Amino acid sequence: MMQRPAAYIQQQAMFVNKEPNFMIKTWKIIKSILYFILFIFSTGYFLTCLIYAGIAVSWLFIWPMLAIFCLVRFIMLRREIKGRTKWRFPLFFHVVYRICFITALCIFVYVESLVIGGMHTEPDPDMPYIIVLGAGLRGSAPTRPLLLRMQMAAEYLEANPDTIAVASGGQGAGEDMSEAQCIYEYLTDKGIDPARIILEDQSKSTEENIKNSFALIPQDASEVGILSNGFHIYRAARIAEKQGHDNVCGIPSRTLMPMGLHYMVREFFAIIRLEVFG
Repeated sequence: MMQRPAAYIQQQAMFVNKEPNFMIKTWKIIKSILYFILFIFSTGYFLTCLIYAGIAVSWLFIWPMLAIFCLVRFIMLRREIKGRTKWRFPLFFHVVYRICFITALCIFVYVESLVIGGMHTEPDPDMPYIIVLGAGLRGSAPTRPLLLRMQMAAEYLEANPDTIAVASGGQGAGEDMSEAQCIYEYLTDKGIDPARIILEDQSKSTEENIKNSFALIPQDASEVGILSNGFHIYRAARIAEKQGHDNVCGIPSRTLMPMGLHYMVREFFAIIRLEVFG
């Protein structure tokens, strides 16, 4: 059998050793591009939210934090690609980081799938009671999320004339009236009989909305609809379930962009808090 020259064997060995390094470098380049794109997106989206809704929107800091994280990772990867890294994290750190990152990503995707599922809930017709959750006022003017909820409430009540609505929501800072009163006035202006609207004007949170509203609904009610923006439906229904109500059905109103994306991401943290701390 003819033996291959030593030079040929050495050349093949060098090629085999270089191939894994090439693949690792390529993967780092791909990751650096993805991190840079995410940095640009999160920065641009943060500025869009500021222009569209102002700095008072809760949890808006998520986006600059994400932008900073992506920028740091982009710089680190570029330095590694160019061979400028003077020191490396221990292997143990890399393993723990990747396990935590992948676990968090999987949890995020799962929770967001629940949020999206709630957004596509088909409400049952002819429910005897529905709870219309408040969503903030600016003076006496409803915020856009609340306006969308009230529009959906009017549509449902018009289509189901035997349904009674509980308008739920207290009066917060910067509000000239309670959210419940705002909902009441909107629905009556749309021709809904005032006798079909019950006011619950003491709540300061979704948990209180649901607890106080159910206290006004007969315990033998066959089904109760919870009306909110689509991104909020899953958590609202989950809160009702935790309070012992298993006869609820979501009624999702529209989720408008660009703020809808922020609200959906914000729901992830709210749902985690709900499940962990109750």
